[in-house]
Amino acid sequence: MSKSECGGHGGFFAASGASGSNEGPSQGGMAPFLKAPRSRARIEPIIPCCVNQLLTASLVDDVFKVRGIVVSQVSIVGIIRKAERAPNYILYKIDDMTTKPIDARHWLGRNKAKQELAPCPVGVYAKVLGILRGSAEVRILEVLQIRVLEDMNEFTAHILETVNTHMMLAKGQEEAYGQSAPSAPPEAAQAPEPCEVRPQVVQADVLRLIRECPHQEGKSVGELHAELGSLSIKAIKDALEYLMVEGHIYPTVDGQHFKSAD
Repeated sequence: MSKSECGGHGGFFAASGASGSNEGPSQGGMAPFLKAPRSRARIEPIIPCCVNQLLTASLVDDVFKVRGIVVSQVSIVGIIRKAERAPNYILYKIDDMTTKPIDARHWLGRNKAKQELAPCPVGVYAKVLGILRGSAEVRILEVLQIRVLEDMNEFTAHILETVNTHMMLAKGQEEAYGQSAPSAPPEAAQAPEPCEVRPQVVQADVLRLIRECPHQEGKSVGELHAELGSLSIKAIKDALEYLMVEGHIYPTVDGQHFKSAD
């Protein structure tokens, strides 16, 4: 086991679906041509996220979604603030400083080797691969793998992967929505209601105006509202919050002025 490994299993992809032993059939068992076919496991990508996205994800029909994107198997990077050992699991608190820490539970089971596993040290940065579980009120990450970062460039890479992945997924979702949505009558297209503007469109307009702003202090909320008069202040602030979480913009002189991080 490498120095950075704190135990666990899994990789960048995890399988769900039917499972079974890898052992072959016994000599006295059923003939091979009578053996029931084993269903193929479904491979699900692990989506890089920040803790804030996991704790604010909406829960619909037992499925967690971040702005319409299903998140189940995820990866996060943060500081281990706490590590408590219980008889059958280790409970971590992982803090990436986007919001409060999230609980991450690493089950040890009854395997003797895992029972002797030492928790990762507190105060270090770690990468966690896991499955988001819980309810609307309580969220917990069931750990598939946890390891200490050997290079802080991994933290930077995770942030970039998170931004890029969610942008690509949102773009794909928007394109799919555009292809499946019925065409609107000409009069409806000429006079859209403000409430019908999709968040992705608002975010794109807000980011464009912030990027075009030449002022050192950046673009203010008031200026954005003046130029995007058809949008409410709430819609603009929601877009600003999203763009800050995703790392596209940052506040400057106060909480009302923003500049592009590009």
